[in-house]
Amino acid sequence: MTILAAQTDFAEYRFGLLLACIVLAIAGGYVGRRRGVLNPHWAGGIMSAAIVGCDAPIACLAIWHLEIYAGVWKVPVAGAAVGVATCLAGLAIARWRRMGPADAAVFGLQGGMGNVGYTLGGFLCFALWGIQGLALEQMFCMMWPFFAFLFCFPIARQYGDAASGVCENTPPVAYALRTLGRTLVDLRSLPLYMATLGLVLNLAGPTPPAAIRESHIIDILMVVGILMQFGSVGMTVRARRIPVFWKRSLGSGLLKFVVSPVLMAGAAMALGIRGDPLYVCVVLAAMPTALYSVLMANLFGLNRDLANTTFILTHAICLGLIGVAAALWYAGALGRS
Repeated sequence: MTILAAQTDFAEYRFGLLLACIVLAIAGGYVGRRRGVLNPHWAGGIMSAAIVGCDAPIACLAIWHLEIYAGVWKVPVAGAAVGVATCLAGLAIARWRRMGPADAAVFGLQGGMGNVGYTLGGFLCFALWGIQGLALEQMFCMMWPFFAFLFCFPIARQYGDAASGVCENTPPVAYALRTLGRTLVDLRSLPLYMATLGLVLNLAGPTPPAAIRESHIIDILMVVGILMQFGSVGMTVRARRIPVFWKRSLGSGLLKFVVSPVLMAGAAMALGIRGDPLYVCVVLAAMPTALYSVLMANLFGLNRDLANTTFILTHAICLGLIGVAAALWYAGALGRS
């Protein structure tokens, strides 16, 4: 999810606050579970509450505030197309490797779902290209509720049903349509409808109330959502299971860091995207796996140990590469001065 492009005066401080919330939430959830204060079985319910109470209004308000201009529609279209293609590639690899449904869904979906929001992708775009980069990142993220709830959630639900042995003996197409229908009437799909409402309000022309920005409503919702969702991740992380799944997680990471940006470069250029929009699309396509993939593992009975391991590993790799790049840039700047 994203925040208002206009609220960038203290972007670095906001990013630091969000990053601190993420680390503290994961650590708090993990320690709370180890001490017996928090029950990991609560994670699914807490994540669901965060989707409905935080993600849904953020989706509406963020898209309502976007400045949409001619031709920029190509950015979210490219993002959605590449996300779908990478997920399908991951699911095909999982089938080739004969993974069970609980593992296959996690492996495939985590390959295509990236942390493109303000907690990482948005901050990088702002740092590299300023306000224009942040605006383009927000346009890219317009596709997220539709990609997540119309494509990823139905697949996760279907694979979860297969893993639990409740798959019905119906033709694949009919079953897929039924799964999609169940997803659309699920309260946890509320961000999809709120994003649509935000787009309607944006195109219809009413100006968002100034109180939304002045009261930092989106920031507050983001912090609450981060604490709930990342805290739930911490509640389900089992450190001793990470070494078991690191190889499979690395394979999903290769999809995120290699296949996805290559596909994005090709798709963006095919759509005629050039300059900063092209660079933003490629950077966002190479972001580590999204929290939503961990959320889906908890909600639909998939392999949450694999999901947690991939989430942690891909973020560690990405942040390590960013740190190295920043150090090299700083060293080069000192050498030129």
